[in-house]
Amino acid sequence: MYVIGISSGIKHGHHDGAAVLLRDGELVAAAEEERFTLAKHARGELPRGAIGYCLRQAGITIRDVDWICSPLKTYTNYSQRLTEYFKYQFGHSPKIELYDHHLCHAASSFYGSGFPEATVACFDFSGDSSSGLVAHMKGNDFRVLTRFGRHNSLGLYYGMLTQYLGYQMTNDEYKVMGLSSYGSPEYLDRFASILRPNGIDYELDGGLDKRQRDAEIYTSDFSTRQERIFTEKLEDILGPRRLRGEALDQRFTNIAASGQKQLEIVTTQVVRSAIEATGCADVCLAGGVALNCKMNMEIAAEPSVGRLYVPPVPHDAGVALGAAMMKCAEAGYTIAPLAHAYWGPEYSNDVIRDTLDKIGARYEVLEDPVSRCVTDLVDQKTVGWFQGRMEYGPRALGNRSILADPRSAGMKDRINLGIKYREEFRPFCPSVLYERQSEYFDDAFDAPFMVVTFPVNDTVKQMIPAVVHVDGTARIQSVHSETNPMYSRLIGEFGKASSVPILINTSLNINEQPTVNSPLEALHTYFCSGLDVLFLGPYRLTKSA
Repeated sequence: MYVIGISSGIKHGHHDGAAVLLRDGELVAAAEEERFTLAKHARGELPRGAIGYCLRQAGITIRDVDWICSPLKTYTNYSQRLTEYFKYQFGHSPKIELYDHHLCHAASSFYGSGFPEATVACFDFSGDSSSGLVAHMKGNDFRVLTRFGRHNSLGLYYGMLTQYLGYQMTNDEYKVMGLSSYGSPEYLDRFASILRPNGIDYELDGGLDKRQRDAEIYTSDFSTRQERIFTEKLEDILGPRRLRGEALDQRFTNIAASGQKQLEIVTTQVVRSAIEATGCADVCLAGGVALNCKMNMEIAAEPSVGRLYVPPVPHDAGVALGAAMMKCAEAGYTIAPLAHAYWGPEYSNDVIRDTLDKIGARYEVLEDPVSRCVTDLVDQKTVGWFQGRMEYGPRALGNRSILADPRSAGMKDRINLGIKYREEFRPFCPSVLYERQSEYFDDAFDAPFMVVTFPVNDTVKQMIPAVVHVDGTARIQSVHSETNPMYSRLIGEFGKASSVPILINTSLNINEQPTVNSPLEALHTYFCSGLDVLFLGPYRLTKSA
């Protein structure tokens, strides 16, 4: 049985379109639509490009697909509209099955974890008339303990904070998270009046939501990102907001720290109460708010939590995976745990070389790209690394990455300012060999998807300054030779040359652009940035004469 799961939809508030293909419960292909349209988050678009890729990867046509599965179960006539969409775009529509948005989130995390049972918490912005849920999942039995109302939303809360600080909601929340570590939570008492814990639930002050207060002027569920979503009450509580482009003073930094801290307090309380209700200490997180790796660290540190799992796609791109998993589980197929995120397109050496020749690029062909890359890294070069199948999810995990030496204190500023063209306070992540990570990071567990931060061991902070955030933590990627042998070997060989089995790893893109998919996009990023070297398969490019 072939099942395609999709995310996003037809309204301007829908985003993070993706498509996945499962065959008899086994994942075959998965990709986000933004990598095909080159428009970040692919807002309001069904994932035509990603669907086409999934079909090509499996060597099938749309007529071989048994089911198209999607969230948005509560949307009027949505099944009919999807049927018409597939007939128009692909010439045929398989059967359509719609599921609840947040159950799709929950399924993607639970089935991906491999846990036999789990307490599952979904914290999101909005979907199918709610903003998340808490559930107890065991086998294929899902028992929902509570749902969070659409306006009682942690995604909305953090979106308001993001806008207040002069950034763009549903896009720049990670900037607020990174900024928060530079401040102190001096405004925590004010945020405690905005967002209040309530056992397995919480309460967001409804007077802050401009869509509720001015409901007569909004004609859809979502305001557009260019409109203000919070009322003047937020400024009455916190003081004047920051306009985009204004300098960041300490007051704004402290507000970021306070808002982040209150999120951590509330979600940790929800998880603690949920474990008391389910009796299950293993926890799965999902929903867009689960991309907040600082929050995830605090939840992992909660004494009542046993194991914690966060998938590589906790945001809306992940509901495509959850929907397909639910259909296959209903049909009796076993769903394998998600061991890695390398499910996107791969390009042959011939295709890469053809692209290089078409643009007249000068390059050398290497028998062993790994050994040459190690030399470049030790020589303090910044490296674009394009290998194998593209990652599914927002994190580059060693196949579409920018790599550098973490021992260089100046490397963070060099990449932020001269390659990524982004804010100087933004941290970078370390890729570390799983078997060596406990030497460098405290309380670290297997974290292959860069979704949890961990304290950096005090004895090694001076060894890897480029990946230590201002708060002494790092968002690590645990690298396994079984799932990415080439990248694992690269880190291991760099470790032999430098005594540090760690690399700086950030996505191969320029700020506000999607991570690259194809060789041509990698070349565009390379020649439009300060990257020193680019490896495309066995081919190496430099800008020197």
